[in-house]
Amino acid sequence: MATNKKITELTELVEADLANDDVLAIVDVSAGETFKVRKSTLASALAGVATLAATTPVTVDQATGSVTVSLNTVPITSGGTGATSAGAALTALGGLADPMTTRGDIITRGASATERLAVGSANQVLISDGTDPSYGQVPLASAVSGTLPVANGGTNATSAGDARTNLGLGSVATQASNSVSITGGSVTGITDITVADGGTGASDASTARSNLGLVIGTDVQAFDADTLFADVSDNLTAGYSSDIEAIGNSGTGTQTLEIATAKENLKTLTINGSFTLAPQTVNSVIAMVTTNDGTGGYTITTSGYDKVSGTYNSAASAKHLMRSTVIDGTQVLEILEIA
Repeated sequence: MATNKKITELTELVEADLANDDVLAIVDVSAGETFKVRKSTLASALAGVATLAATTPVTVDQATGSVTVSLNTVPITSGGTGATSAGAALTALGGLADPMTTRGDIITRGASATERLAVGSANQVLISDGTDPSYGQVPLASAVSGTLPVANGGTNATSAGDARTNLGLGSVATQASNSVSITGGSVTGITDITVADGGTGASDASTARSNLGLVIGTDVQAFDADTLFADVSDNLTAGYSSDIEAIGNSGTGTQTLEIATAKENLKTLTINGSFTLAPQTVNSVIAMVTTNDGTGGYTITTSGYDKVSGTYNSAASAKHLMRSTVIDGTQVLEILEIA
C-alpha cells in the first residue's frame, strides 16, 4: 500500500541518476496547477535563459549551467541590511551603537541622542535634577523632609536643643573644649593629671603629697592633738620656753615695744640715754630686763601708759624687770628693780 509523503520527504535524485526521459513534477504557481516535465524539456527551456534581471543577485553560466548568487548589498526591503559593514548595518537597521568606553559606564539619553555617563567617584550615588542623571552626594537639605528618628541614625528633632535632649547630651555638650565646667558625675580611668596642669601627678595620697612637697614629717608636721592654735582655746599641761629678743641700746629717742616676726615677748634692753618707752599696740604681755650702762643718771618718759607702778632707779648699772601689759586699749607698765 502506497504511503503519502511530503515533497521534502522524498528521496533526492542526483544528476547521474536522472535520464533524459525521466519525468519531473513542477508546480505552476501563477496558474495554480501541477505539471510534469522531462529532463530534456527542462534543459531546453533553461538553455534559452541568457541573463537574469539586473536587480537580482542571481546569474547563470550558460556554458556550464552554474547559478551564482552575488550578495553585495541587499536592501532592507529585500531582507538585507543595505550595508557592507557591521557598524553601517547597525545604523541602517536602527540599532544602538555602544558609546561606553570604561568599566562602570552606563548609557543615558541626552538632549538628542544616547550618550555615555561615566561612573561616579567612590560613595557617590546616581541622582537626577529632573532632566538629566548624574553622580553626586544626596542633597539632604532638599531631599529629606520631616525628622529622622534616633533609631534610624537621626536626632528626631529640628533644633539643636531638642536634638541634644533626644540624644541624652547634657550641658557639657555645649561647652567649648578650652572652657569645660563639670559640676557633677565622676571621672575614672584617666591618666594622672600632672602638677603643672593643676593635678598631683599621682593616683595615691602618699605619692601625691610627695609630688606636692608635702611629705608628712619632712615637709609638714604630722597631726598632733597637743598642737596649740592661735584661735582655739586649750589647756597647757606642761611648761614652755621662749627666745629672747635683744633690743640693744635705748638711745635717746622713742623705744616702742613690738610683737611680730623676730620680735619676742621676752626682751633685753641696755639704757644708755634718756628716752621714751612706748607700749605695744596689740593685746599682749611683754617682759623686759633693762640694765643701765656704767654712766647712769638717765630718765624714762612713760606718758604713753595709762598706769605705771614701781620706781625706776637711774643709778649706773641698775637693773630692772619691766612688764608692759596691753588689754583692750589699756596700757599698764610695772617696774621692779632687781639689781
